[in-house]
Amino acid sequence: MKKLLLLLLLFGCEDTRVEDPMSMKLWLNGVEVEVATEYQRISTFADQVEYTGFDTTKTFLKKILIIHFQKDAGRLELSKEEHYAVVFTDWEGDTLNRLPIDAGEYQWPSVCPVCPRACMHGAPSKWVRMEIVGADDYSIGGTAHIETIGESGNTWIISGDGEGTFYNPYSEANMHGRIEFKNLKIDIDEDDITPYSDYGGH
Repeated sequence: MKKLLLLLLLFGCEDTRVEDPMSMKLWLNGVEVEVATEYQRISTFADQVEYTGFDTTKTFLKKILIIHFQKDAGRLELSKEEHYAVVFTDWEGDTLNRLPIDAGEYQWPSVCPVCPRACMHGAPSKWVRMEIVGADDYSIGGTAHIETIGESGNTWIISGDGEGTFYNPYSEANMHGRIEFKNLKIDIDEDDITPYSDYGGH
């Protein structure tokens, strides 16, 4: 199993490299959220796991990328109320490109209502969920796109967008979220400490 814990550098040390500016926008129930003001910790986690799918003779690669927003600047914890996540899961990830997530369209519910992972019927197996991660929440539906992703030194630069509806157990109501991110710079944290380490199962 290959794991990568990635920390998003939104407000870091001064960088002298000349790069296109990064931007991120977030809306909840149609109201734009001031990301830099509202969230003290924004991080991402990427994981790649090989698994045996519908055909026991074939091995697939699951790729997962999570963008996590937390109001508290402390340790990343899923038990806190004020946190949201956008979860990209590709059950048939490219095994050769070495990228943490593949470009393309992601959606939820899955295209195939039968297959829980890689689809034996040939349907796409790219999922996206917006949620408040916890025991009582769930994602209702959504569509997202990873438009571009490329390597830049020891980091990745990623751009995309997404929107979806999820149930908020704290307000006992459905919420609609939308996100746009451009030139999102991701760096590797070798400590690999995150509650997302087994997200979605292996």
